[in-house]
Amino acid sequence: MLIERSRTQPYAQFLLAAASLIVILVLGTIDSERVTPLLLAGFGVIVLSTAAMTAVWLVQPTHHTEWLAIVPLVQIIACVPLRDAGTDVLPSAAMLIIFPLGWLAFAFPPMVTAAGVLLTAVGPLVQALSSGGFDSASDIVSVVALPVISALVAVTVSLVARDLARMRATMHSVSTELDQALRLSDRDTAMLRATLDATDNAVAVFGPDGRPILLNAVAAEISGRSGIDDVDRDGFASLIWRADPSMPVEATSADFVERVRSGDFAAPRTVEFGGDPRRVMQVIVRPVVAGGDEVGIVIVGQDVTDLVNAVEVRDRFLSTVGHEFRTPLTVILGHTDIALMNNSAETERWEAVERSAERLLRLVERLITAGQTSRDVEARSGASHVGPVVKHAVTEVAVRAMERGIGIQIGTMPERAARIAVRDLSSILEELLRNAVEFTPAGGGDIVVSAHEDGRDIVVTVADQGIGMTEQERVHAFERFYRAPYAHEEAIPGTGIGLSNAASLADAYGASVSLQAHNPRGTLAVLRLPS
Repeated sequence: MLIERSRTQPYAQFLLAAASLIVILVLGTIDSERVTPLLLAGFGVIVLSTAAMTAVWLVQPTHHTEWLAIVPLVQIIACVPLRDAGTDVLPSAAMLIIFPLGWLAFAFPPMVTAAGVLLTAVGPLVQALSSGGFDSASDIVSVVALPVISALVAVTVSLVARDLARMRATMHSVSTELDQALRLSDRDTAMLRATLDATDNAVAVFGPDGRPILLNAVAAEISGRSGIDDVDRDGFASLIWRADPSMPVEATSADFVERVRSGDFAAPRTVEFGGDPRRVMQVIVRPVVAGGDEVGIVIVGQDVTDLVNAVEVRDRFLSTVGHEFRTPLTVILGHTDIALMNNSAETERWEAVERSAERLLRLVERLITAGQTSRDVEARSGASHVGPVVKHAVTEVAVRAMERGIGIQIGTMPERAARIAVRDLSSILEELLRNAVEFTPAGGGDIVVSAHEDGRDIVVTVADQGIGMTEQERVHAFERFYRAPYAHEEAIPGTGIGLSNAASLADAYGASVSLQAHNPRGTLAVLRLPS
């Protein structure tokens, strides 16, 4: 501690010895007779005590150092002959006593300091007694003045020492807390890095200037495999740039961070990078906020290569099977038409064959569409007046609706045409109506189809009073092959691709399909069409 260290350091003794030597040299220059043996003896004591303190300083004891108070007490007495020999010609000689007295007040208990203050009166007291005692008040003042002044100096130094000790204790406490926090931070950092390196996801953290702060093992490996020359400069962020065609090739990490701040990377993105084998990742980019301030960004990438490969295999299978089925079905329908045109006696049977083949062909067409991504679905040119298409779609599902005791009402329709081919609009509406019919219990209420203009868009709604859907079911409804639990429980026929195909067709025209809860019950399907 500070109090122990100040007891064992010899700096005050060095200064006292140097100041005493200067006093002796000055007095010897002024009057050599003033350099008496008693004065030299006092100087010798100061030099010897300084040497002793130097030895103590080299050993550096840290406990039980109270005995060192003997040194400044002896030095106070040793300063008496130096002060008495030169105060008349060198008043500054009286200041020598400040060195040992200040040391006492700074490093030792008050009782020891008080003893030192009393010793400062030895010189004036001896001088007064040798000159005949106390004949006047001035003699008393001359003896008392120095101890009083010394006491004030000692109190001042003691107060300063206490303040410094408190400051030292506070600094020590803060330093201990900081050391502990640093150790905890190092431990947490090591645990975090070990955790991040153990995960299969790629994680990268960048500062506000775009410089990488942390890349886990997966992110570093991906960066290396992707041909990024300067991982420290670009790192994992370069993969995200490649997923955004609008990001210039010469863009820097800081440019990428700025794009993140502007919200351009708010939605998850799929990133594919080269190499053998190919890897595909779904990437999420989020800002890192601490104390209300943005301190950087974090990128988390999930490897979805197996999922993407599985989806591609499934889509190729659906497309291949669909085309293989469509060819013989086309032949069957062709021969059926010929048989019907010849007025065969078995017309009724041929019509049944034709209906079944057409139904099977529609299913095949839906399978082929399901095997395409939304990018693969081509929008056909054309415009549609919603009213006639709605009526046609209602006619297509009317038979099934009648079987289930469900009525279909058609509301008002706008005059303006929508920018979508009649065939595709009809397919979308038929799918929405078919789902509304199947998921409304028999005799459970009417389905209402209506449309209205909303700005430059035309909004078509299909409202049923069926069982309704949970929020989670509405989220997954447009996924290919997804079927709600109710469909399995009630054995409702279907493949789970109708709504997915409808959404793909709508997306090809810049339209959208969504599902909402309908009051008081049921589901509201909303088709928003550009006009």
